[in-house]
Parts: sequence; C-alpha cells; structure tokens
Amino acid sequence: MGLLTIYQPEILESKNGFRLQASFKINGKEDTLWYEVDKQYKHCLTYERADAFLVALFLLAFKNQCDIRVEAPLSERLMYTFNTYLLPLTADVRNLKPIKIFCDFAINKPLDNLEAVGTGLSCGIDSFSTICNHLTEQCPPNYKITHFTFFNAGSNGSLGGEKARRLFKKRVEMVKPCAQELGLELITVDSNISEVLELGFYETHTYRNLSASLALQKLFKTYYYSSSYSLKHFELKPNSCGHYDFFNMNMLSTEGMSFFSACPYHTRVEKTKMVSKFKLAYKYLNVCIRDGQNCGGCEKCVRTLFTLELFGKLNEFSRIFNLQNYYRERQKYIAKILARHRSDEYMQEILEEMIKMNFKIPIYSRLASKYLKVKSVV
Repeated sequence: MGLLTIYQPEILESKNGFRLQASFKINGKEDTLWYEVDKQYKHCLTYERADAFLVALFLLAFKNQCDIRVEAPLSERLMYTFNTYLLPLTADVRNLKPIKIFCDFAINKPLDNLEAVGTGLSCGIDSFSTICNHLTEQCPPNYKITHFTFFNAGSNGSLGGEKARRLFKKRVEMVKPCAQELGLELITVDSNISEVLELGFYETHTYRNLSASLALQKLFKTYYYSSSYSLKHFELKPNSCGHYDFFNMNMLSTEGMSFFSACPYHTRVEKTKMVSKFKLAYKYLNVCIRDGQNCGGCEKCVRTLFTLELFGKLNEFSRIFNLQNYYRERQKYIAKILARHRSDEYMQEILEEMIKMNFKIPIYSRLASKYLKVKSVV
C-alpha cells in the first residue's frame, strides 16, 4: 500500500488575489493543490485545517491505492466520518481496496466563522431551485442564503487547463448580474484541482465543489449543495456521486460547517416547474453544455425547454434560448424519451409528466423511437 501525505496549508499572495495551498506527496512524487480568491476574501481562507485538501484528494489516494497521512490539523468529525463510513463505502461501491486516514492533529473544536450561508450560483435549474427555497419568507432567517459562490473545480472542463479557466471567467461574468439583482455577494474560487485529480467531473463533482467550500470554512456555517437527483433515485453508483449526495453531505460536514443537499425530494421536472415561476430566471437561466450560452440545441437545452413547454412557459424564456435550434431537435428528443426512459431518470420523470398532461406525441417521434429501441438492442 502506497502513501499520500498532505502537509500544512498556507496562504500566499498571487497575481489575482490570494491562494490557499498545500503541498502533498503521493508515492514519492510531490505536487501542490491550491484555491484562489479575490483579495477581499483572504480572511476567509482556512489554513488552520487541512479539511479541504483531504476532501479533494481522497479519490486520488484511492486511484493510486494509497493510505493518507495528514501532517496538519484536521477536523476530528471529518476524520471520523471518513474512516468509519465514507472510505469503506467508497471502496465497496468502486470495488477497490480499503484505505485509511492517519492524523495526529485531529481537533474537535469548531473554527470560528462569520456564520454566512452559501450556495453555488450556476444559474441552472438545480441552482435556481435552491435559491427559490432559501430566499423566501418561509425559510428561517438563520438559513437564508447570504453569499453565492462560483468555483472553477471541474464544471468548466474535467481536466482543467487554460480553456477551462477561460470558460470559468466567461461564466462568472454571466452570473454576476444575477447575484447583483438578488443583492448578494458572489465569491469566485479558482483552483488547479482538475489538473491534480485527472478524474471525470461526473463521478467527482460533489467532492471537488465541497472541497472548495471547505477552503472558506472561516466564512460559512451552512452551505447548500444543489441536489442533482431526487432521493427516489438514490443509488450507490460508482460513477455518479450525485446519486447519493444526501449521504455525502453528512459525511463531509465538520464541527463548524454543515452541508445540506438542497431540494432533495424534488425531481428535475418539479424543480423546472418551480423555476418557471421565478421571474429572475427568465433573464438568467443557463443550462447549456456547449460554450456558456443557451444554444437551444444541446441535450440539456432541449430537455429544459421541452419541460418548460409542458408547463406552458416556453415564451417566458424565448429571449435567452435559441428556439429555432430547439424546434429543430424537439421531435428527436421526444423520440429519445420514448425509447430510453427506462434507463434515464430525467427522461422517466418527463414521460410521467407528459402522461399526466395528456401530451400529444408527434407521429415522427413515435416512429423514430422504434428505430432507437432497435438500434440500442443491436
């Protein structure tokens, strides 16, 4: 069994602000992981604990079959939940050999923080549904969102690099006006986590994003991570941590910072219905997987627009989507729903809504779905 050693984090001034970084050594090879924020957030960077770096790097340890030694203070709760629950589960789900964490500096005292409440602002369906639920009068004052975040932790490109960083900066400029209209601060965090991990984003996104949140542990007492799937789709999938985020939130919380899976009981269709009534979304909803703009023709754009169409809300979003591209792909997407709903949770949810609303399926879609079913068997 090899060894991954994480050393004491430190804060260094950088070209664009300040970096929280920690050196680590894996099987004799040294590297550095860092998180960078604007200058005004230097005081929020958490060098006192190595929590962020453990959450970021534990899958790298699994990938290289290494135990982990942390040569820096670590939250005792995090060390306990990792060793007792998360590491054994990860090993079992991914069919890997178990690993252990060793640390002589586990601390059970919470870090002082500014008691902020944060969530990511991507302006997608999951993101807006979290906002809808946590900026209302029904939300208790101590649990209302006070800050938004936007991380360069893999959503702009799983392997990082300058192309991903350019897209990150472009998307930051797109979400800034939304944060301003809501009257809340937007904190951006750049990182080299993608270059370090070299793992797919889909299978690691929870750990990537929550590690960046833990880098700001002196700011947040509560952080909402928008759920990707409804709890009715809870499953221990080796390539999709989002299917069991309800479990992950508890495992990754510390003595002073609590994570919650936001809107875990809502399906994507229910979230879309919720967002379709939120007027700010008419200006800022962004779901595209291509270049940051709502192209209207990619899988996510078409899925979102078709769901909005079911609710009679397509026109409200016509200014921010290319509907010409949507109408070109619409019938083909309906065919996919008919052919693949049994293997795709989102399509199953949409089909259920179509049945509920007596949606009239185009003849082309019915015929094309039969072809897709045959093609999938061959």
